[in-house]
Amino acid sequence: MMKDLIKTGLLVLFVFVLASCSRIKDEDQYTQLVKSELATGKRYDSIFFGIYLGMTAKEFFTHCWKMNKQGLFTDGRSNTAVLYKLNKNELKYPASMTFYPQLEQNKISKMQATFQYDGWAPWNKHMFADTLITDLLQLYKRWYSNGNSFIKMPGREKSISYVKVDGNRRITISKKSDMEVEVDYTDLLKKP
Repeated sequence: MMKDLIKTGLLVLFVFVLASCSRIKDEDQYTQLVKSELATGKRYDSIFFGIYLGMTAKEFFTHCWKMNKQGLFTDGRSNTAVLYKLNKNELKYPASMTFYPQLEQNKISKMQATFQYDGWAPWNKHMFADTLITDLLQLYKRWYSNGNSFIKMPGREKSISYVKVDGNRRITISKKSDMEVEVDYTDLLKKP
């Protein structure tokens, strides 16, 4: 009985050690990637739809107004974000993308975008964020086919995040909730 208890304890300890080694390996891979990309001195400022890191607030609002006139963008949540409807076979199901930049010295230093399937409901398990994040990863591999690949990283609450670093630009895709997936674009040259 005591031997079985000791064996079980050692097995549990081994699993924890193995899991932490895997996490350290992922973090080391990410840290090395960031260092090597920043060392290149290359800038990758493109975000999406003509929006870029370093764009001034005025340029952003003017650009969004033009895209609105073309019917591509509209007002998002309570007029506090921009809404883009993904319904041109970009994903498996019609989806919405809302986004709004974080400005530093009146220029975009970070962009946060949130995606969700329009038909999401608690009974539509096939439209949950677990499926959406996989579908988004494939879309993002098409949108950002040049440069480094996305790497898996431990995310919030035992979920998986995907990170791509090219020069100064980091793109992180993470599950935000059962309904939403968040994508962050960050200029790594800006101090947090």
